[in-house]
Amino acid sequence: MSESDRVSEQHEQPPIRQRALVNTSRSILLKFILPVIILVYLWYVISTISGSSLEEVVTAFIRLVIEGDSEGHFLIDHVRMSLTRVVIGFSFAVITAIPLGIAIGRYRLVDSVLGPVVEAMRPIPPIAWIPLAILMFYRNMLGAQVFIIWVGAFFPILINTTTGVKRTEPVHVDVAKTFGASESQILGSVVIPSAAPEVFAGMRIGFGIGWMCLVAAEMIGSNKGLGYLIWTMQQVGWTGAVISSMLVIGVIGFAVSFLLLLIERKLLKWRQEVSV
Repeated sequence: MSESDRVSEQHEQPPIRQRALVNTSRSILLKFILPVIILVYLWYVISTISGSSLEEVVTAFIRLVIEGDSEGHFLIDHVRMSLTRVVIGFSFAVITAIPLGIAIGRYRLVDSVLGPVVEAMRPIPPIAWIPLAILMFYRNMLGAQVFIIWVGAFFPILINTTTGVKRTEPVHVDVAKTFGASESQILGSVVIPSAAPEVFAGMRIGFGIGWMCLVAAEMIGSNKGLGYLIWTMQQVGWTGAVISSMLVIGVIGFAVSFLLLLIERKLLKWRQEVSV
């Protein structure tokens, strides 16, 4: 390498490093610092409108963690109970919605029979099922709560799975048939991998809706849970505890959605557009 090339390289390296540093700083600002600032300001506005303050919210959160609520239940107890209910309801939704979505998306006969039924049931809000859930599970309120969460999570997973299966490229299925693949092999090697991104998207949406249904579900004969905590704290007028409980619900929902996205990225390495 000549002396002039070394001098040219020395002049080029600082701008490249500087641009990389600028891009990293910009990414940190846009993805982490700015969202946190917006979130804190948003909750500051909500706290101000509700007649509370951020200091009161933080104090209420610490009291719930250390001392518990008026009934002696700690915040971790409410979180554990809520997660238990949501995990059970969401698991049932996954187990029932994905196979049914594959069947509806893959087979025309199933689609023609069950498709209209699904479209007629889907617009009913999950909260509208609460009275019926009470009548169906009047001896088991946990069953009623799980049922409401299941309804909220079931239809997004079902619709996304059905859509993903129907979007499978016909040429891929034809190639598999040409090589003598059976129906089970076509499902396992072509249809399900093709629909997997849509299925994961439906799971994230379904969990979000099921988690939102939690507050309503835990108002049915419950004595513990984040939804129950919000309801009771509103009854006693403890605004800080209400807002801190809402923030906990938001953080847990975000964490689970992020976890599902990580699992999707791990399992679907070929899908480069998935980003975390």
